[in-house]
Amino acid sequence: YLGGSGGTVGYPEAGLGIAVDAAGNAYVAGTTSSVDFPVANALQPNHAGGGNDAFLAKVNATGTGLTYSTYLGGSGLDVASAVRVDLSGRACVAGWTSSSNFPVGGAVQTNNAGGYDAFVSCVDAAGSPLLYSTYLGGRGSDAANALALDSSGGAYLAGQTLSDNFPLKNAIQSVNYGGFGAFVAK
Repeated sequence: YLGGSGGTVGYPEAGLGIAVDAAGNAYVAGTTSSVDFPVANALQPNHAGGGNDAFLAKVNATGTGLTYSTYLGGSGLDVASAVRVDLSGRACVAGWTSSSNFPVGGAVQTNNAGGYDAFVSCVDAAGSPLLYSTYLGGRGSDAANALALDSSGGAYLAGQTLSDNFPLKNAIQSVNYGGFGAFVAK
């Protein structure tokens, strides 16, 4: 099991993404409303309150302990839906957040642009420090559902957006024609 006592807001606990490195360590990402979620060597040791926080946990190859486990969130709803790890052990998570105070650093977008914004956050092999963390979204709701990493450290996101002002660069399609549109971003 990996979880706490749950809570009354949102999902009590949900593991939504998993990745495994070459040494057999498992990286689990998801969301929790538990204030007693198990943390170890945590970047963010406490639940930020107000709703669910995303989490990222690295379980050792034998499944007997946590190398690190941390909350990742702000005062709104934060959900990590995907996790990937590169050959150096750097782990990245992606998902969505309604928090205006989600932890950011080295960000492409430093503020929530409205509703839910997608996010991507990366930590080093020890789980800290936060290498970078950024919002990605417009005035509508935006969510990252899939994540890939390339060999040079680039992160690729895929998801959905309701925003008519989603941040674009080198776009194949520059207009959201209504409703949810898919996006891909590097």
